[in-house]
Amino acid sequence: MQSKERERGLVWGLLECAGDNNEGVRQTVAGSLITLGHKHPVLVLSAIHKFISSPQTAPKVQVQSILYNTAENIIRECGEKVSDKELIDTWTDGAIKLLTLPSVAPDLQEAAVGLVVALGSTQTHCNTVMESLISQMQGGTLPTQSVAESLGALAAGNVKGTVPYLKAVLGLTVHCIPSVKQDNLKCALATMFSKFAESILEAVDNKEPDPDISIESYMPECALVFESLVNYWLKNSNPNVKNDTIVALGHLSHLLPKEKLEELAGLVVTTILSLYRKTSSPYNLTFSLAMISDAMLKKNLTESIKFHVDHLLSALFNQVCIVPNYSEPFTVKNHYEVLRCYELMGKYYPENVMSHLLQRLENASHMQRVGALVVTKHLINSKTLSTENVASLTNALVPLLSDPNSKVVKSVTQVIVALCHNNHLTCQTGAPFITYLVNHSAGGSVLLSRRPSLAEPEGESVSEVCRRVLHLLSTTVEAAQPLLWPHLLSFVCFSEHEASLPATLSCLAHLANNYASYDEASPLLVGPPGPPTAPVLLSRLLVLSCTPKEGAVGAAALTLLQGLAPHIHPKLAESWPQHLPQLITTFQDLTSKAEAEPSAHQMWHDSLRDFLAATITAIGTEEFTVNLGTAQMDQLHLYDKQPMKLCFIMSLVGVTLKHTANKTFVATTLDNLFNATSHKSSLERESLALCVGLAAATHTDIVLTHIEMWLKNADPAKKPLSFFNLIKQDTRTEESSWVRASIVLCLGQIATLAPPNVTGSKVDGPIMLHLLNIINSNKSDMVNEAVIQTISHIARALTHLPDFKLRQRPLLITHLVNTSKFEGIPHQVLASVLQTLRDLAALEPELNVEERTIILQAALTATLPHFGKADSNDHQLLRCFAQLGVLLRTIIQKDTNPATLDDVTTLLQSWTLSPDEMIRIKSVDLLHTALRTYFDHLTFSVEAPSNFNQTCQLLAFITPRLTDPSSQVRIKAVGSVYMVLRIAGRYNGQAHDYMDEDLEILKAAEQEIHTDNPQEIASLIENVGKVMSNKLSFMQLRSYLSCVVVGLQDQFAESSEGVALVMKTFFTLRGHQLHQHIKELLDSIYSRLEKVTHKPTRKMCVVALTKLSSHNLSLVIDTILTYPVPYERGICETWRNIGHDPELCASALDLLTQVLERTQLFAEQPTTTDATVKIATIPPLAAICGLCELMHDLKVPSEEDHEEGWEKVEDDLESTQQEWQAAQNMVCGKFPELAALLLISYGSYVEVVAPLHQSASASAKSFNFVPNRGATTLVPTKIVLQCLKSLVDVLGCKSLSTVLMTKIRDENEETLEIFLHSISEITAMIVHEAPQHIEKLVSSLDMRHAYDMQRVTVAAVFAQLIAEKCGGNYELLENITDGLLTRLNDRSVIVRRLAVRGLANFAHLHTDQVSEKLTEIISALVGATDQRDGVSTEGISSETQVALEALRGLAALLPRLPKERVLQHTPTLLIRIRLFTEKSSGEVREAGLGVLRGLAASVGNTEEFQEQIHLHLLASLIHLEDPHPPTVVMCKSALQALGPHLGSEEMYSMFKTQLVPSGVLTYHQFITDLTKHMVNDLKDHLAFFIQAGSSYFKSSEPSLRRAAALLIGNLVYHCESGQDINVSSVSHGLTYLLRDPYSSVRTAAAIAIPLLFRHEDLL
Repeated sequence: MQSKERERGLVWGLLECAGDNNEGVRQTVAGSLITLGHKHPVLVLSAIHKFISSPQTAPKVQVQSILYNTAENIIRECGEKVSDKELIDTWTDGAIKLLTLPSVAPDLQEAAVGLVVALGSTQTHCNTVMESLISQMQGGTLPTQSVAESLGALAAGNVKGTVPYLKAVLGLTVHCIPSVKQDNLKCALATMFSKFAESILEAVDNKEPDPDISIESYMPECALVFESLVNYWLKNSNPNVKNDTIVALGHLSHLLPKEKLEELAGLVVTTILSLYRKTSSPYNLTFSLAMISDAMLKKNLTESIKFHVDHLLSALFNQVCIVPNYSEPFTVKNHYEVLRCYELMGKYYPENVMSHLLQRLENASHMQRVGALVVTKHLINSKTLSTENVASLTNALVPLLSDPNSKVVKSVTQVIVALCHNNHLTCQTGAPFITYLVNHSAGGSVLLSRRPSLAEPEGESVSEVCRRVLHLLSTTVEAAQPLLWPHLLSFVCFSEHEASLPATLSCLAHLANNYASYDEASPLLVGPPGPPTAPVLLSRLLVLSCTPKEGAVGAAALTLLQGLAPHIHPKLAESWPQHLPQLITTFQDLTSKAEAEPSAHQMWHDSLRDFLAATITAIGTEEFTVNLGTAQMDQLHLYDKQPMKLCFIMSLVGVTLKHTANKTFVATTLDNLFNATSHKSSLERESLALCVGLAAATHTDIVLTHIEMWLKNADPAKKPLSFFNLIKQDTRTEESSWVRASIVLCLGQIATLAPPNVTGSKVDGPIMLHLLNIINSNKSDMVNEAVIQTISHIARALTHLPDFKLRQRPLLITHLVNTSKFEGIPHQVLASVLQTLRDLAALEPELNVEERTIILQAALTATLPHFGKADSNDHQLLRCFAQLGVLLRTIIQKDTNPATLDDVTTLLQSWTLSPDEMIRIKSVDLLHTALRTYFDHLTFSVEAPSNFNQTCQLLAFITPRLTDPSSQVRIKAVGSVYMVLRIAGRYNGQAHDYMDEDLEILKAAEQEIHTDNPQEIASLIENVGKVMSNKLSFMQLRSYLSCVVVGLQDQFAESSEGVALVMKTFFTLRGHQLHQHIKELLDSIYSRLEKVTHKPTRKMCVVALTKLSSHNLSLVIDTILTYPVPYERGICETWRNIGHDPELCASALDLLTQVLERTQLFAEQPTTTDATVKIATIPPLAAICGLCELMHDLKVPSEEDHEEGWEKVEDDLESTQQEWQAAQNMVCGKFPELAALLLISYGSYVEVVAPLHQSASASAKSFNFVPNRGATTLVPTKIVLQCLKSLVDVLGCKSLSTVLMTKIRDENEETLEIFLHSISEITAMIVHEAPQHIEKLVSSLDMRHAYDMQRVTVAAVFAQLIAEKCGGNYELLENITDGLLTRLNDRSVIVRRLAVRGLANFAHLHTDQVSEKLTEIISALVGATDQRDGVSTEGISSETQVALEALRGLAALLPRLPKERVLQHTPTLLIRIRLFTEKSSGEVREAGLGVLRGLAASVGNTEEFQEQIHLHLLASLIHLEDPHPPTVVMCKSALQALGPHLGSEEMYSMFKTQLVPSGVLTYHQFITDLTKHMVNDLKDHLAFFIQAGSSYFKSSEPSLRRAAALLIGNLVYHCESGQDINVSSVSHGLTYLLRDPYSSVRTAAAIAIPLLFRHEDLL
């Protein structure tokens, strides 16, 4: 019977759940079984075995697999502790039986293998397992696959225990090999042999378990196995069998006698070599081949393997040609094993390996060459080959240098690095390899000769690899430096090596400064076939450093020059070190800038030309100069496809010609350069001109002679007409235009660079003669551009000759103006035209009026429209504008008078109104420039006018631009106003340097107007308006206002707002002068206001109107009250501005209060369904809206003001701070009356609808129309709350304002509960933030009210006032209490509930503030908890809500009451708490636990409470897992209150630290820790806890059942064995929970069961 009970114990229950359909439960059950197994391994193992073997419970295969894995885990952990041999034998027999049965499921058989291996891995049971396994092989019986796998795993996992049996196992197995038929068994046996061999070798190396163990003792059996595998399985058709057999042979090869290895290895090697072609994963083959080869070579069987060397190398070579894939590790391992085989062969058979590699290098495909190169690199780095063999391989590499294949190139570079690193190359033998690296570092030019292969690897390109190799050799490998220097210099001056210059120059720069040395006796730069000569190299390197975009090349070229200084010329050794470092620094700065200015590049080129000039001067020999010029001319062809460099070297030719005295050389070079120039290229034309100009600096006559000759040759009529021109289009004219353009540019450079003493005569003579002839006969745009540029050069050159007058200037101006009118003129050409016009305007004499007007109109029309079409950041367009400004300044400077200024401003005015921002910016900028220039150069004469008549018109059209959206326009507009007023002041007699304080305000505004802050802009513009108002006379004021008012409808909102602000400033300062036009002005502004959509503009207009209407406010208010609601935006802001004046605000407030007091708030009207609906009336709503807007801006400023629908204008723009404060104080004084009025209105408007557009009764035949259609969209309660918010904002009640804003934004319908919650919050906030008004507020509210909602409002306010202590007014508190007690009998249940809530709010009072009626209050609350009705179908019933209010009140009130007043109600409350905690409503359970917390805090140490404390402790602990989250929070608080009365400091400490109300509790861990202290400190109550807690096993809530299981389980776990507890009931309960429908409960039960491990009788 006892055996039967044990069999059906907790372990058995867990076993029955092992096949649960929930994965989490299954895992938990397995973990619990493992936990119990660690404590009672024999018991659990026995139970598992019985469960598996019992016919009644025979589980499915899946469950058996889980249980076998569980047993395996137990045995691995506690196998040494299990001494029951019978049990071990039983498990061993059962597992081996599964291993030997053929029809067992694979998962189960795998689990059985794991169990056997676990048993065999223990030293105690290893012998038993091995003997059992060996017994399955007695009598020639074939072992099963699982047995073989088990033996192999045991051999690998327990070498010490299994090695003594391996000899016997090998002996038994070897005879079975021929009879094995199944391929899977063959694979398992082969793997077993491999692991046996590994174990034997490991045991021999470690000398364990027998110090005398040796390989020889295993050789006979291993030889038989090896021979059998070779004879029977090596040629098996199954590739897996063959593969595993070869691996086994590789491992066994080290265990064979020398004779047997010599006899059989050849066949094995041959077989392996033949299998390479049949497998896709050759790693095992290569690994075995390496092991067999290593074994044979170690045993001196070189002759035996020599026969196979060639075949072996061929097979290995095929493998080495396969590129390893690093995402597949076995391909990488195979590659390394192949290289290991090559290394072995190279040591013992170098001749064969050399012949093999040479053959592959010479006559093979690209893939094979790559393989041979890989092997070669490995053998060189491993130092396997002799020096002679390496030399042979080096010679064989030379033909490969012509192979363009990218893989071959990369492999060759690796071999080159290996050769250099191991010092196998000399200068002679290394030259081809260095040339090879240089050629391939050029990029893809060599590789583009064929179509790239898809098989080529991604990653670094060939050029990147070669550049990296060159850098490595030059900086790191010392043996390679003699190979590189000076050989690399030979590649610098050849065009075919242009692309390799980044790598070549970088290496040369490093070598020249760190490796090279100067020897005067052995010059370095001697010319071909060696490095180039000094002039050639100098010219080349200077050109390479002229382009900062090619940063690496240029920096390396300059650094190389620094190292070559003594080699170029000995005299440079001192001068260059002073100049080159600065040049290098400048070049690096230019390179670091992403987009350097063109001027920076030009300055850099000038620096290089100056450096060359200084170098020529320092050397000082004509021979070097002529050689340098010759070298420069010879290198022109190098830059045919590099225009920037070609142009630069042409300019260098000019520098050289300037410094030579050889006239023949100059003439010859000029002709050669002119003929070599591609005149079609604009860059080459300019460079030719610069070269000619530089030459003209010292050879002017020679140059002009050549100019005349070139012009004659450029005449297309003098060119012969070839036969080919007869059959195609004649191009002589076009070619002649190119040449003529070059000659024209040369004329300009000659005028600029020629000596000043001959410039005038040459310009007035041949230069201008040639230029005018070209202009008159020209039809080419290209030549015209050159003409424009040349005219500019000539004009600027003539500025240095003030006495010279250009007679041809009118003709030139006409030509330029006509050019500017060309449609589609390029920006670059237009900029040149404007620049040239400015240069001509600057010459003497001054322009006449006609010329000035033509120039201005043409320039503006040609320039400004481009800013509306093209990119405003276009460099050439910006250059056009800059030149236009200079032209404007030049014209005004030359003729400073009002007529000139009037012409300029008239032309600019239309452009300032452009909708395009950039055009406005540029036009206002030009206007400011014109005004500034006029003021700076203004002088007075007798005939000059005495007044500046343009003042009003200029200010009026500038005013909208003062607040233009563009900050640049604003800055220039303020500056323009300043300049207009300064000019007007000059005409009024002020000196040029007169300091006007008002105008200094404008200067300050100009400095600050760039800000994007609208408030700062408004303040600045107001100051500007004040200055203008002060400076204008009355007549000018009327004229100015008549012009500026149109700006209210400016196309830009910011500009219209600025106009309104300026008008407001004028009305403030001078509005009294406009009293006769107030009504018309109001009408005009309001009519315009309807069309203005920009909010700030509308607001500023209202502010201006308020300032203007301050002289007749009563008429304004009467008019506004007649407007319909909801008010328009302009009217709203008018109300707000009226509220800023205290007197006006008081008058308006009295009027609105009377409307609210004397008008009915709503009217009840019947509907078509005979129901009654409450409809709000319009007059009170209009008054409330007005009152709301009136107080809107009187609120205390806060950070949330910007969230309002309408922002408040800053105080300094509306009224003084004193007036604002006075108005605010006046409203604050009337707060109680207004608040009471609004609160009653709020309650009255609950469930009241907005005014209807029409209404009708059932009997009426006509409709009554409401005239105010917009009022139908209003929500009365929201209107009242908005008004109340405005009122409390005046008091500065920020918290209440925030609450009200939240409720206003709430889109939900205003229900009763929402209303009550809102009233409570509002009252609490009023008490907190305005306690001084409470008494008057109560007086205003405590009246007789006929409507229920009005009484509800008063009751809700009184209830909350008690909670808020009435602001400290105790007498008022007593009055309110009396009122609430009388309202307990009100006919409305809502009023009664609010009365109970108010009485319950006594919990918030201090002890000394408790009312004398406290006993009556407590009795009323306790009586209110006695509610018998249950929960309705729709929620908690109304009466139950009253009880809930009482419970919540008691929960808060009890901790604050004297103990004697609570004791009389304690037994009743404890009984009701127990009932409440069993309710299905979470709120009721929460409230009951709250009362428990209050009782614990008040009478927790009394005898009445201690009698039931442990029952409530248990319930609270279990309800920590309550499904209602607030209940959980209350449980935590209740437990913290119970803690001090439990008599356990540890429990109390845990409650305080871990039961954080807002924290997340890990219940399982908490209960685990808590029960330790419960067992120690509450020993006498453990039986009660366990018994009472077990009752929760049948709770309706799954979470409570789960919590009970965990709690009871941990209590039993921590109990001492001698304690008298009924664990049997716990066991039955947990077994019952294992069958619970919820997986979480089953999981908890499975977790709890291992905690009962001490009670072995229940397991």
